[in-house]
Amino acid sequence: MLTKIEMQAMEAVIGIHREMRQANEVNWEQCRYEIAKEYYCRRFDSNITTFNEDARRAVECADILISELKNKKMQ
Repeated sequence: MLTKIEMQAMEAVIGIHREMRQANEVNWEQCRYEIAKEYYCRRFDSNITTFNEDARRAVECADILISELKNKKMQ
């Protein structure tokens, strides 16, 4: 049987392991936001399209790029 201190230490180790695993995972939603924002800001000078069209296109491009990045990561 484990002592209370040993149980607490084991729980701490498990918690640290979980946090480290999460820290190494890619936050795809954050990536999507950053990519779309960057694309939108670069396209903002264009007078050819509307703001809504630019925003939709930025998100579409971000989704396409993330899809490719995920495929490369799996290979």
